[in-house]
Amino acid sequence: MSKIKQLSDLIDLSDEGSARYIRNLPDRELHALQRTGKSKRAERRQQEYLTMQSASVAQQMAAQADSQEVFRFTYQASRHERGWIVDSLGGFYEQQWLDDVVRLVKGGKEANVYLCQANESVKDLEQPFLAAKVYRPRRFRNLKNDHLYREGRVNLDEDGREIKEDGLMHAMRKKTEFGLELLHTSWIEHEVKTLQILYEAGADVPHIFASGNNAILMSYIGDQDLAAPVLHSVRLNVKEARRHYERVLHNIELMLANQRIHGDLSAFNILYWQGEITLIDFPQAINPNLNRNAFRIFERDVMRVCEYFARQGVKSNPRHLAKDIWKAHHLKEIPDVHPGLLDENSAKDRSYYQRWLEKDG
Repeated sequence: MSKIKQLSDLIDLSDEGSARYIRNLPDRELHALQRTGKSKRAERRQQEYLTMQSASVAQQMAAQADSQEVFRFTYQASRHERGWIVDSLGGFYEQQWLDDVVRLVKGGKEANVYLCQANESVKDLEQPFLAAKVYRPRRFRNLKNDHLYREGRVNLDEDGREIKEDGLMHAMRKKTEFGLELLHTSWIEHEVKTLQILYEAGADVPHIFASGNNAILMSYIGDQDLAAPVLHSVRLNVKEARRHYERVLHNIELMLANQRIHGDLSAFNILYWQGEITLIDFPQAINPNLNRNAFRIFERDVMRVCEYFARQGVKSNPRHLAKDIWKAHHLKEIPDVHPGLLDENSAKDRSYYQRWLEKDG
């Protein structure tokens, strides 16, 4: 008995890594240890975040000043914007992805895009430039109703991996400071993942070179003096408009084939350069099979695109077009309410369900 007791003193049963090798440990105790382990890891990550956030302002300013001395760039930014750029792009500079930030290409409610001089070591570039999309710090973002797009999406960490730890999921559900930071990171990582999937599928989207720390490096559309304009600002003749209309529809179908809906598609999110188009801005992209509002969001994308091309002389029936494409991909429109919750004795409920059946064909 004394030997058994001495042996038990050497085994830490609070350590799930050790406990899972003990064959006679009851399953309920092992499962409890595993849950405790996940909780401890989540608490540790949250504590690391809080520790980082509690660093003194003087230390942060000193570090930023040191970085700015190393990472000097051409673009004349304000003091706050300069600090934002250094924080977001300094790592890419150190990793020799870029040598200079030349100018601001586009300022937006959610992110700014900068023209950057690529390092000579970067391959597969048609010209020596990269576009850096730098998301605004979370407290300055102004995106409304993003919960509509988050429905059905898994939450991703800074490495693009699904977040599964209970503590981290709880922080996001409660929208704590830490949880909001995780949600912000997940929003960015979804754009990265969507662009990678669509680029590999052959869609007309930018090529992602690198991402991290609140920014995405991607292929630049335009030249040194002029960035590609958005399609909304371009006037096309009917023949060219028809060609681009067909190309946009091809991209829309390609997205559906890869379980993606853009979610904010219009002529404002399509670039036009030297007779070619490029679709941009995908953070809000959704999976058509996992979002209850998927068809309505998809229909809105199709209608906005068709509105632009109608002004260029290409006529269509956007609602019928959206419905036809949706059905061609064997997708179903999810009703606003669950049919099982309707009251068959209610004339209003029966009328609603009949309208939905007729609409769905």
